[in-house]
Amino acid sequence: MSLQEKVLVYKDDVIKSIQGAIQIKSVMEEAKEGMPFGEGPAKALNYFVELGKDMGFEVINYDNYVATIEFGEGEEVLGILGHVDVVPEGEGWDYPPYSGALVDGRIYGRGTLDDKGPSTICLYAMKAIKDSGVKLNKRVRMILGANEESGSKCMEHYFGTLKMPQPTLAFTPDSNFPVTFAEKGIVRVRLKNNYSTLANVSLSGGNAFNSVPERCELTIPVDYLEGVAESLVAYNESREYKIECEEKNGNYHINSYGKSAHASKPYLGYNSVSALFEFLREVKVKNEEFRSLVEFFNTCIKMDIDGKSLGVNFEDDESGKLTLNIGKTTLKDGILEICIDIRCPVKVENKKVIEIIKERASKFMEVELAGDTAPLYVAKDSFLVSTLMNVYKDVTGDVESQPIAIGGGTYARSVTNGVAFGALLSSQVDNMHQKNEYLEVDKIDTLLKIYVEAIYQLAK
Repeated sequence: MSLQEKVLVYKDDVIKSIQGAIQIKSVMEEAKEGMPFGEGPAKALNYFVELGKDMGFEVINYDNYVATIEFGEGEEVLGILGHVDVVPEGEGWDYPPYSGALVDGRIYGRGTLDDKGPSTICLYAMKAIKDSGVKLNKRVRMILGANEESGSKCMEHYFGTLKMPQPTLAFTPDSNFPVTFAEKGIVRVRLKNNYSTLANVSLSGGNAFNSVPERCELTIPVDYLEGVAESLVAYNESREYKIECEEKNGNYHINSYGKSAHASKPYLGYNSVSALFEFLREVKVKNEEFRSLVEFFNTCIKMDIDGKSLGVNFEDDESGKLTLNIGKTTLKDGILEICIDIRCPVKVENKKVIEIIKERASKFMEVELAGDTAPLYVAKDSFLVSTLMNVYKDVTGDVESQPIAIGGGTYARSVTNGVAFGALLSSQVDNMHQKNEYLEVDKIDTLLKIYVEAIYQLAK
């Protein structure tokens, strides 16, 4: 029996283990003693620690930042990097987001695709190889982090603070198939301002830099705006995603609705914050400070997802167009904060983008750099990329697809020789960071075969 056949024996266990992992809410929280990213991520990490121990692997937990699960011998190491933390669940799920509900052949839950499901599948692929007794010339080390979604401080701790050795080569199952050879640079900017006349205005939209906000709520005194009702009717007539308004206790309560998506693919979503300010452009704004905020959005942001209005709509032939997402946005007690996530083409320097944004946006508010991550590029003809491409083609029969570049940022950037490899097949719906995230059970067979073969081919 081949490895690809042997690994399918574990499918039922894979499903149960994914469900168990999903049932742990592992959104980043306030740090506690021994839990640098909060209780949830620590629990999720230890779930995989116990799973690895039960499978007979060598397991080490590094202070609830990172855990390693390992087997084999040799000086060289194949690294498999996964993460156990997830983005906030958002609203509107058909099934509880931390239930791991199995309905109509789908496992529902936050993390089924990103990244607990794929990490679990890779772990069982490792088990299949270990149990088979096949000889490898590299050690295989799964490196699981607990802070990928909020800055990868886990890997900074593991490779930086603890100075743990880099794997010889590595992949992370945290993107799309076939192989991600390039990842765009990531720039995160936080815009801030204090408004003396807006203490009685509240605005809340989104929950993270790296998600398109699905809902935005604005509460504002009635006498700050004029013509709301008329503008609302005209605005909603031609749009799929609506804006609702209720007048109550001297305030307008305005709700803007959109569609959530990963910030690296804003075109899959619809930004409720940007839409709100597009609507407010049609309203007479009588408060001067709030009018300046509306002017900022309709001068520098609009409904752009390519940064055109900010003057940063760059692109290249390797990784395509720059993308821009207005993520979490709040105005409370007169204090404004806008979180902007930008994915820069690999041939465009992040520095250039940052300088332009500072020049344009600083006319309206304070600009604070919140993140600056260099792009990733691994040659398409390298051993790592070419081997993984061959595995993908052999297992799936897809001989047409080529290595891809993405806007997402993965753990591949944390290692010196790594790429993202799956786990999203072309036949799957990409609902990472969206409500109703799910993994189809019938895709698990293909994923198990791909990963067991990839581990074998890279480590043999």
